[in-house]
Amino acid sequence: MARLKFGPFGPLIGKLGNTVGYIRKGAAVLRMIPHKSNKPRTVGQKTTTQAFGLAIKFIAKVNHFTNVGFKLAADGTTKTAQNVAVSYTMKHAIKGEYPNQEIDFTKVMVCKGMLEGPVNPVMSYETAGDTIAIKFEWAVDPDADRNRKRDQVMMLAYLPDSKRAFYLDSGARRSAGVDVLEGNFNLVARGSDKKDHFVETYMAFISNDRTQISDSVYMGQIVL
Repeated sequence: MARLKFGPFGPLIGKLGNTVGYIRKGAAVLRMIPHKSNKPRTVGQKTTTQAFGLAIKFIAKVNHFTNVGFKLAADGTTKTAQNVAVSYTMKHAIKGEYPNQEIDFTKVMVCKGMLEGPVNPVMSYETAGDTIAIKFEWAVDPDADRNRKRDQVMMLAYLPDSKRAFYLDSGARRSAGVDVLEGNFNLVARGSDKKDHFVETYMAFISNDRTQISDSVYMGQIVL
């Protein structure tokens, strides 16, 4: 049942007929309830559904990072950072044809913004047992604006086999030129866990006051 919680001229809250009203990010939203059809689903519909499933499952594993990375892109809209991240992934980072679609990690973005990104970034790594230390390096401009020197690096590593991630969203200053991200991977199968064969890596910068962020950069795949 719908309610006029904010008076006769306020937004509709709840279900009324085939519509649902609610408040999202301070704005009133009215949506139609999807009509169920007995018709067989088309290949196009199945393609979209599979792409959405791939995108939302991936973002769910890294959403603590992408909630920061896409926050500014979502500000001023009725969308959440997760909505924007999923939408971007669906549109730009899905490859293949139904039913064999998959994530194209080279095209994934985990941050979206207008801040200057890393210059001449380089990634290297070392492993010891099931621990990996990933070094991210970038060029430092000694004449850069003081505020830019105080930007902080954001680093993320994603393991597609076990669908896990480790990250740092407030790392070294841009002026440092280097930072290291450490985490663990599955060296051998453990119960229901899967052995990790690859690590996908990304980096970006965020301003010291958190009001600006750069696009993320794909730093490459590590073969374990």
